[in-house]
Amino acid sequence: MLSDLAAHARVWLGVLAVTIATGFVGAIAAGLIETGIIHGGRVSEGLSSTAAAVIMFTAVTALIVLSSTANLTVSLQQRGYALWQLVGIRPALVALVVLTQLGIVGAVGALVGCLLALSVFPPLFVWAFREWPDMQGISLYLGTISVLVVVATITVVVLLGGLRGARRASRTPPIEALRDPEPPRLKIGWLRIMLTALLLGGIVTLALTLDGNASISAFSGQAVLLTPLIAAALAAAGPLVFPLVLRAWTSLLPAEASASWFLARNSARYRLSQSSAAISPLMVAIALAGGLYTTGATLAAAQAARTGSSDGFDLAPEGVVILLGGPLLLSAVAAAATVFMSGHAREREFALIQAAGSTHAAVTLTAIWEAVIYTATAAILGTAATVIGGLIIAAKLSLLVPVVSFATLGLIAGGGFLLILAATVAPTVAALRHDMPAHSPPNSAVPNQLRRSDPQGLSAANGAGLSE
Repeated sequence: MLSDLAAHARVWLGVLAVTIATGFVGAIAAGLIETGIIHGGRVSEGLSSTAAAVIMFTAVTALIVLSSTANLTVSLQQRGYALWQLVGIRPALVALVVLTQLGIVGAVGALVGCLLALSVFPPLFVWAFREWPDMQGISLYLGTISVLVVVATITVVVLLGGLRGARRASRTPPIEALRDPEPPRLKIGWLRIMLTALLLGGIVTLALTLDGNASISAFSGQAVLLTPLIAAALAAAGPLVFPLVLRAWTSLLPAEASASWFLARNSARYRLSQSSAAISPLMVAIALAGGLYTTGATLAAAQAARTGSSDGFDLAPEGVVILLGGPLLLSAVAAAATVFMSGHAREREFALIQAAGSTHAAVTLTAIWEAVIYTATAAILGTAATVIGGLIIAAKLSLLVPVVSFATLGLIAGGGFLLILAATVAPTVAALRHDMPAHSPPNSAVPNQLRRSDPQGLSAANGAGLSE
């Protein structure tokens, strides 16, 4: 079991990175709660409300990135699980081993994240609460119990997120060992349907209960939740929404414009389940940041219309870091990690494309276009969530249009693009340094992809541009 983890280190490093980031953020929130409980009084009130806001904004992102990353980790190793069954391992044992591996990596990653938080928590607290008189000079607490709760929670979420993939791994036919399996299709099961329905119900309820005649400060406490709920609903309905959006906007650009664009577009469509794992967290990050700043700017405009002054709605940097630092960190790590994890499959595609006569420059440009596709799709969805939330808030405040913070949307999308670009292009450039025969067994100049019965590389390459 441990040797299998080492053999597939590239895949497992992705979920490890995500759990480390989640453990780090979770430990910071746990430290705020524990410190508030021990001190009590006004310190407890201030830190409890802050921790609740941190957990509220982070929980949506954490659930999405942990479950999608865990499921992708299992999906990328379907062929290996088929080999296990060929050597006599029972399907039930395959599922048990997969879940055990997920539990080990989840627990280790969460623990490492908590240990990192121990050294960062004190200086972060001093900086974030430097304007709060009650927080000056107080002792900080992040004990063993809090760390264990964070580790256990993250491990359980990882296991639940990988449960469907583990069940699918145990049902993988042994014949799959003879070829690379097709990428799993995105499906919207009953759990996603129920979650989407609940989130949509929450959005409708919140929109109906928002009282535009209340004070701006009272209104803002509920309004700030609207865009995160919309983003969560889009993520839950991802199997239906993501393919439609990706295909719609990429179809606007003619395939004849660039061969590399044609390859990247069809590769992203073909590997839509893996593409969605990168799109979803970045979309949530864009929506959370854009929604917060759009809500603040719209509230300021409403306040100015009522009183002639918009004072009091400036977002302090430390407040933004406390609220959005965790979700943005998780989203960035998850988006880059999922692209990096699935890089080995793209390397086989690129080898086949080279065998068809493509140059190194064209292959690298194809990888760049893939990063553009992931980022643009996430930006479209994140902007849609922000605008929809802004329109509802503006209508409740009797404003014609919301004040959409396009600068924030562009900043988060740009940062996400750089991370995804690095995770996409760096492995591609590294793979191109090797000669194609290195991918084949001795005495053969033909890549492995061309010799398998129904290879993933051949199917993907056909989907990516060798045939349409």
